[in-house]
Amino acid sequence: MGDINRMEGLVARNEEEDPIKNAHDQYNVYVNDEYVGNKTLVTQNEHVDDIKNYLEKQGVTNISAELDGDHYKISIENGEQQRVEEILSTYLSIR
Repeated sequence: MGDINRMEGLVARNEEEDPIKNAHDQYNVYVNDEYVGNKTLVTQNEHVDDIKNYLEKQGVTNISAELDGDHYKISIENGEQQRVEEILSTYLSIR
């Protein structure tokens, strides 16, 4: 009985309250609503916006992106869609 009283003060920790990341964040990546692949953020220095920055470094312009839950949605002019999907397919497979 004494052990029960000592345990009353213990509070279970919720993963959402824990500032330490236990698992990697993963996002489904879409270009104009077409699924391209997954992006897993492995380190704390990585951000989902790194995808857009990479595309811009590859010369892709007039791009917009938004995060909707675990979906990272990229909008691009249709003429560039195939090129962007190819770039992202390679990027997501090596990162």
